[in-house]
Amino acid sequence: MPVTQILSWLILGVVGLLALPVLYLCIVSIAATLDTKRRKQKTVAYPPPRARFAILIPAHDELAVLGTLLDNLAGLHYPKNLYSVHVVADNCTDTTADLARSRTGVNVHERFDKDKRGKGYALNWLLGQLKNARLKFDAYVILDADSVVDPSFLLAMNRELLQGARALQGRYTVLNATESPSAALRWIALSLMNHVRQLGRNGIGGSSALAGNGMCFSYDLLEEHPWRAFSLIEDYEYYLELVEHGERIVYVPDAVVSAIMPTTLAQMQTQEIRWSGSGASQPVRQTVWMLFRSGARNADFVRLEAIAEILTPPLSFLLTWCLLALIGSLLLGSLAGAYISLILTAGVFYYIGTGIYLLRPPRKVYMALLHAPRFVLWKLWVLLVLKRRKKNTGEWIRTSRTASEP
Repeated sequence: MPVTQILSWLILGVVGLLALPVLYLCIVSIAATLDTKRRKQKTVAYPPPRARFAILIPAHDELAVLGTLLDNLAGLHYPKNLYSVHVVADNCTDTTADLARSRTGVNVHERFDKDKRGKGYALNWLLGQLKNARLKFDAYVILDADSVVDPSFLLAMNRELLQGARALQGRYTVLNATESPSAALRWIALSLMNHVRQLGRNGIGGSSALAGNGMCFSYDLLEEHPWRAFSLIEDYEYYLELVEHGERIVYVPDAVVSAIMPTTLAQMQTQEIRWSGSGASQPVRQTVWMLFRSGARNADFVRLEAIAEILTPPLSFLLTWCLLALIGSLLLGSLAGAYISLILTAGVFYYIGTGIYLLRPPRKVYMALLHAPRFVLWKLWVLLVLKRRKKNTGEWIRTSRTASEP
């Protein structure tokens, strides 16, 4: 058999493997678009506030940004007697705790533990402190210290809780999207992962994932499934635990939380390694088998759909492989491979375009697309090289942000 024919068959095999994740992304894109149109036809109405919230803020040396969030939370459109703010100053070496104490109504909890470091341990400890103090709330909201929330954030969460939701995820987006091309491209990436995909997954009956910021859990849920997620991707670890036990996380697109993102690729490096799953508590194949076995036994679509999400490669991988398959097919004269690769490439661009169409970003975000090839190459470098280095699979490292921070 000629070498060219062997290569053509190999390319067809590759595009066959790519077809399923691209099809999945197209399905959730369509579902997200339909859901958005349905929501636009409705008048946004919030029921009277009833739920009592504890807002939990893990903070490790966050002096530069925490004050902005605390001032923001003081202006929420929600009765002051129905929510309280709790900051856990975790292993801080600066005056984060003093800053929090200077704000009226903010409860400050200081924690020092050099062995159990990181957001997961801080949250577990804080929840234990509140329980020991016999402070009972209807729900707990978790926010990162470098964020701000929409004034109606708690109203939107209250609405979903009253409708029976137990685990919720707000829309997590970028606060400084126009500050640099890298921040703008991060806005696109987060819009796809944390809006299009979340909205689409809920639309087809699946569960939203947890994004780590803007999460909300009912008291009953945390009693049944205590927070014991301590890996570098503690939010994703807890999401998988909930889904495995049959819980469905509801995406709340009008509960918006915006965070400051690094403005250069160098600053984003540690964040990207952490978000990509470095430090996961168990291998992917073990997680997939666990969900498949549990989903099949219980005939549960939520658990089975989560497998599709887990097995969908990063967008940079999908796009790169689709383009390489297209180029290879053209060079080998394989019309079948070229047609299929072209369709798959179009599917990936349709997914990207859905995020831009639904959210209509500022002009600078469109201009940042000129830097997309460099961004994709950087992502591949992080995922294929940096992520695998041993020093990047252990302890949490604080992400550097803008140079304007004090």
